[in-house]
Amino acid sequence: MPGPVVTLPHAGELIGDAPDRRVELLCDRDTLHVTWSRFGAGRDGADLHVHRLHADHFYVLTGELTIRLGLEGEQVAIGPGTLVRVPPMVVHGFRNASDADVTYLNLHAPGVGFAGFMRGLRDGRTVDWDQIDPPADGLRPTSLATFTAAGGLLCETPELTVREVGLGAGEEVEQADACFVLDGQLEGAPAGSWADLGTGAALRAITSARVLALRAG
Repeated sequence: MPGPVVTLPHAGELIGDAPDRRVELLCDRDTLHVTWSRFGAGRDGADLHVHRLHADHFYVLTGELTIRLGLEGEQVAIGPGTLVRVPPMVVHGFRNASDADVTYLNLHAPGVGFAGFMRGLRDGRTVDWDQIDPPADGLRPTSLATFTAAGGLLCETPELTVREVGLGAGEEVEQADACFVLDGQLEGAPAGSWADLGTGAALRAITSARVLALRAG
C-alpha cells in the first residue's frame, strides 16, 4: 500500500510570497481544500462575504487572527489552538489586526473550487467559486459561528471532523484522512508538515507529538 504523502514545512504549492503575506496550498481534494498562511502585522485579509454551499474554518497556529462577523464586521480576536467554523450564509471576513505576524490554516469543506480560485488570484485569472458579497436577504445569524479552543474534538459535522491529538512515542495517527503536525515529529513529518493519509496509511510518532487530525466527508 502506498505510504502517506508528506508536504514538509514551507514546501506547499506557492500561491503568494511577499514580506507581509505568504500563502501555500496544502490540500485540494474535492471534500477539503486547505491553505497555510502567514500574514504580517496589520495585513488585511478578505472583506466581508458569505459562502452559499460550504463552511469556512480557521485554525490559528501562531499569533492572533481577527475574525469579522456580520454586516457590521464585529471583530473577534483568536489565538493559537483556536478553531473557528463559519457556516454557509454567515457574513464574515478576516485580517491581522495585531502588531505581529500570524500563521493559520484555512479549511474549506467541501472545497467547492477554493484551490482553483487561489490559483487564479496567483496567475491573474478570474475564477468563479462559492463566494459572494453579503446579499440583501437569506443571511444566517452570526451566533452560528463557533469558536473552539479546548483541544480534543474541535469540530464534528458531516463535512469535516477536526481533532487535536496528542501522541506518545510509537503511537499512530488514527481515523484521519490527513493531519498537520503541530509539534514533535512523525515518521518523515516534522512540526509544520502536512500529511495526506487518504491512502489508508498511517504515520507513527517518533517521540511525543501533537497533531491536528482531519477527516473530510
